[in-house]
Amino acid sequence: MSDTATVLARAEQLVSAGRYSDAIQLLTENLAGARDAALETRLLQIRHAAFDALREPAGPEQWPRPEPDRWPIEGLPEVHASELDAATVGAALQHHGALLVRGLLDEERAATLRATIDRAFAGAERLREDPKIDPGPDLRPFLPHDRYEFGPIERAFANFGSGVMGVDCPAAMYEMTEALDAAGVRALLTDYFGESPAFSVKKTTLRRTEPDAPPGWHQDGAFLGMASRALNIWTALTPCGVDAPGIDVFALNFDHLVRTGGPNIYDWSVSDETASRYDADRIVRPVFEAGDALLFDQMTLHRTGVDSTMTKTRYAVEMWFFAPSTYPIEQIPILY
Repeated sequence: MSDTATVLARAEQLVSAGRYSDAIQLLTENLAGARDAALETRLLQIRHAAFDALREPAGPEQWPRPEPDRWPIEGLPEVHASELDAATVGAALQHHGALLVRGLLDEERAATLRATIDRAFAGAERLREDPKIDPGPDLRPFLPHDRYEFGPIERAFANFGSGVMGVDCPAAMYEMTEALDAAGVRALLTDYFGESPAFSVKKTTLRRTEPDAPPGWHQDGAFLGMASRALNIWTALTPCGVDAPGIDVFALNFDHLVRTGGPNIYDWSVSDETASRYDADRIVRPVFEAGDALLFDQMTLHRTGVDSTMTKTRYAVEMWFFAPSTYPIEQIPILY
């Protein structure tokens, strides 16, 4: 591995020449097998700049590709990561609202991410206690381009939801993207969207959820809109759904946004009363092992799955991906 200063200088030369993909490849190769906070941080910044450098992206005219239902069930379809492809994702979401994927990450990668999340949470806590201190190499508050609005409000909301913004921990973003690459997710998303994917600053979250977490039904389309071509990859890093909070999800394809609002809930949330008007038999609480994932989009009605018998903490990473041609720009893009 070259020294950090030399690698960063070469990356800046590539960026100045508009060669963003080469700069990303250079930093990624120099991070293989060795942590370097400066390289991880710059890699994330260049991925952000690379999106703005895209020439007017154009996706397929027809999307999603219609897929027949492969599963004669009313619950969630389930596949192993080795069986995952764009057609499978499309079929599952179009007919069942979500897809459960077993073994997307191996235990070693899940364990590495859990440790990184703990360090990120510790750094976030230090920063809340004293905003002027250096929170450590595992928390580097992300600074998007000036035209984007992002800061204390988003971080406070993530913290309220038992999370840390993923982009504030460049190490976690490097580890997660490398893990997804190893599982073939980059190619999967490119095929699914019909264009190279981007992920979201605001909707990528490291989660460490306690068993007393508040549930709340919602569709992310209430603030992402219906037109965005989106896919959430929600990855469990610990077993959950029995002793630790999981996800409750309606195994239904919603072609509309459910009515939101009600007493003591966010204006984009769906009340229990409203949710109860849909088929309760289609509510599923999957049981996850570390490395399993749930794939769904902004139309899927879901909530944190908790009950009074749970005693353990759940670790997870939530990453929302979008097709650049329909990116909800206020979510702040990062090219994958």
